[in-house]
Amino acid sequence: MKKRYTALLAGAAIALLGVQGGVATASPTGWPTGCANERASTGAGWLATCRHSNGGHYKAAVICVREDGGGDVSVHSVEWKDGRDPSFIACPPFTSVKSGGIITRSY
Repeated sequence: MKKRYTALLAGAAIALLGVQGGVATASPTGWPTGCANERASTGAGWLATCRHSNGGHYKAAVICVREDGGGDVSVHSVEWKDGRDPSFIACPPFTSVKSGGIITRSY
């Protein structure tokens, strides 16, 4: 029984290495570059862009201040962008922009 278990583990390791080898030969992805972000011209949200996606993605994020004095509200765009298209996120009603930024990922 112990020999079968060892053989099973060895086979699984070889199969796993084979799969990883296939993944390693795929084209690598990178982080977006040439990124900029700023308050939207309307003043009600945040805008983010990247010139080169390099296989990665980005989206805008904003921190908004509540008019009633409550805590800050953080929101980010739902859609990840992968090109030169801008990403925009608006503050919810009864809030205003405090600050913002850009969120990036390498895939």
